[in-house]
Amino acid sequence: MPTVKTGCGCGCLTVIVLGLLVAGLLWFSSGIFDRPTHQHELGTPADGRRAQQKLFELASGGGTRRGEPRTIVLFERELNALLARHLSGEQLPLADPAIRLVEGGVVEITGRLPLHALFGDWLGAVARFIPERWAGQPVWLRLRGHVRLETGAARGDRRRLRLDVESLWMGSRRLPAAILSVLPEGPVLRATRWAVADSVDSVTVEPGRLTITIRS
Repeated sequence: MPTVKTGCGCGCLTVIVLGLLVAGLLWFSSGIFDRPTHQHELGTPADGRRAQQKLFELASGGGTRRGEPRTIVLFERELNALLARHLSGEQLPLADPAIRLVEGGVVEITGRLPLHALFGDWLGAVARFIPERWAGQPVWLRLRGHVRLETGAARGDRRRLRLDVESLWMGSRRLPAAILSVLPEGPVLRATRWAVADSVDSVTVEPGRLTITIRS
């Protein structure tokens, strides 16, 4: 009776699995360095100066009596002009940052950083899976979600405006937003948290505009 061959065994299976993993890595890596197209309002130098003036008036209480709530509206183009022209690189966790204010109270943040800054202390662990030349390459990130006011857990902690990320992209590749919960502390997490004054009462996001209310 002739012998029936059942295959090449574990060796062939291993080769197939490794081949699929390599193919998946190549497919994913082909898009992680893509630069996203601009979808936000860029703003002009005048918009940046206007945003500065509004924030100054809000902080100083100009034009209102003591005890009255103070409200300002910052438009998307003003926020982006402020980020681009009036804040230094040391103040910003991401390079070339931009903000988009979308319907449904959604905020979208984009910016770039070197790949090694994304992984931080993890770089040594993941380095064997990526080409060495990639470590210093800038990648574009897009973070999308809703913002909320957050009070510090400990007494004396600063109040913060926090972006609860619901969608995340690296280049043109979408990643699970849950990955942010296991990343080491670094520029990506800092880009989702902004310290605000304790007197800030509410922050409302509408398409193209951000309304801030402070109570004395």
